[in-house]
Amino acid sequence: MSTNSIITKLEEILAPIDEKILEDSKRWILERRDAIRSFYASDEVKGMNLWKKYEKLHAIAGGKGWYNMIDGRSEADILEMMTKNCEVTAKKRNLSIANKLSKVEVTEVLEEKWSQTSDGYNGTYIINTDKGTKYIEIETILAGGYNIQRLHVRVLVKIR
Repeated sequence: MSTNSIITKLEEILAPIDEKILEDSKRWILERRDAIRSFYASDEVKGMNLWKKYEKLHAIAGGKGWYNMIDGRSEADILEMMTKNCEVTAKKRNLSIANKLSKVEVTEVLEEKWSQTSDGYNGTYIINTDKGTKYIEIETILAGGYNIQRLHVRVLVKIR
């Protein structure tokens, strides 16, 4: 099974969660934009020195990179950049999974099962390889947290 065919199958299977992640990400970044605007309009910002002001703005935005993505841009630009960000992340994830599956030289997929969970999808595969039957477990988990990075879905792949 080629890497490209594995990627195509993953794109098909994970399309619903990718759409949900995109919608959640768009909502999240617009909430950050609104919080930044509220801070600029508040009395709190008036007495702050520049260092403290940007420290607070970066915290509100979820980091300096997110602040730079939001500040001074139109809603359309922000949403377009977030869409591209999510698409790139999904492509990297799919390539990573496909590369792991390609390394075990899949010759045939015997069984596949996917189930939706509260935070994504979990899947199991039973495959034939040149070295015998293998069991693959793909699990999505929520990762990230306060002041580190925004909450996102992380995909773990175990091959036994």
